[in-house]
Amino acid sequence: MRLINRPVSNYLLLLIAVFIYSATANGKVEISGKGDRQDEDSKLLYRDHIYKKNIKTPLLFINGSQLSFPVISLDDQKQMELHFDDLSGQYQTYSYKFIHCNANWEPSNLVNQEYMDGFMNNFIEDYRYSVNTLFPYIHYQVTFPNELIRFKRSGNYLLVVYANNDEDDPILTRRFYVVEHRVDIQSNIHMATLARHRDYKHEVDLVINHRNYTIQDPFSELKLVIMQNRRWDNAIHELKPQFIRTPELIYNYEEGNLFDAGNEFRFFDAVDLNYQSLNVDGIQIIERKTHLFVLEEEPRSFKRYYSQPDINGQRLIKRDASNNVHTEADYMNTHFTLKRASPLNNGKVYVFGSLSDWEFKDEFEMKYDDLNGQYELTVPLKQGYYNYNYIYLRDGNSKGDLSAIEGTHSEAENDYYIFVYHRRNGEIYDRLIGYQIKNSNNSFD
Repeated sequence: MRLINRPVSNYLLLLIAVFIYSATANGKVEISGKGDRQDEDSKLLYRDHIYKKNIKTPLLFINGSQLSFPVISLDDQKQMELHFDDLSGQYQTYSYKFIHCNANWEPSNLVNQEYMDGFMNNFIEDYRYSVNTLFPYIHYQVTFPNELIRFKRSGNYLLVVYANNDEDDPILTRRFYVVEHRVDIQSNIHMATLARHRDYKHEVDLVINHRNYTIQDPFSELKLVIMQNRRWDNAIHELKPQFIRTPELIYNYEEGNLFDAGNEFRFFDAVDLNYQSLNVDGIQIIERKTHLFVLEEEPRSFKRYYSQPDINGQRLIKRDASNNVHTEADYMNTHFTLKRASPLNNGKVYVFGSLSDWEFKDEFEMKYDDLNGQYELTVPLKQGYYNYNYIYLRDGNSKGDLSAIEGTHSEAENDYYIFVYHRRNGEIYDRLIGYQIKNSNNSFD
């Protein structure tokens, strides 16, 4: 706890000390402060985020499947892998811990021992130096659950990695999920029902079947979250059932459950830096660093839809003919160019996707060059295969607009992630009782 730097009485200091001791004894003091809100002093963000410039390429996935979504069942034996690189070139002591969160990604009121067995704080002991790379780095990784920890409750979890055994010095946070499958989800993703949206939007209709699982009041006890391609800025929260046909809860709206369908993701292939691959304009070594130039691109907002396979905004870290991609893939100063006769006013343009943590980061903001009539960005990326798009964020908004540059077409293919949370009367946390990932090209169960 950070004390205010001003004179206080000894009596007040004593009260503060007693409070800290009492809270610690009850197991309630965490990075977040009180369980139901974020401590402003901690600067901890309850989302995927990188706090240090030297930390790059954090990956969290199911063991052995780099493109998988980080969700495990409460009763299965699957593990998750966390990977990240430190480009400072100096070994650091990193530790990690877990925070149980409610459906709205605020810390729950559960104490550590109620949602975990084992040690609450652990060191990351698996680290390796990069091999044959122009950008030297140290790669860290950890697998969990492991012999030190086991999860006892379903719900949302935040993985916090911090430096020098100091919980107030986070370097990265990652979201993941533990689900107990208590309900069945039947989803139908299709072009919008209303004619004015039909050509541009996807509609997500659902039926939740809770046979053999009691839900007393679905309107107050359930929370539904629908996410498109792992984006949180445009996620739909807390739709209520439109109809109840016991044991089915029906969500069949014509508005309120709509997403801009967007466009297929752009991509470039940097798996092998010995030759120019798809959508790569050139590769150069400048001052002993690799520079990769992505082909100049144009807005697609007024172009016809063109179908092409993609991985829906993800990235695959890979290097051909390598024994360990995590330590042998090199970093590249990657140059993006978007031709546009004039800049978009009253907002900013970003390169957007898994490479940016699906966030609007300063590091991925494009700058407009008036002389050449184009947006430009140079950013270090690890070698591999990348999907991305250009997104426009209007000033004062938190939801990005892909249609301004990429266009939006109901024929576009997207992944949709559906989460069903339940808080029983008298409980103090949100269970994750249902989860489904569904592709819009395979919309019928």
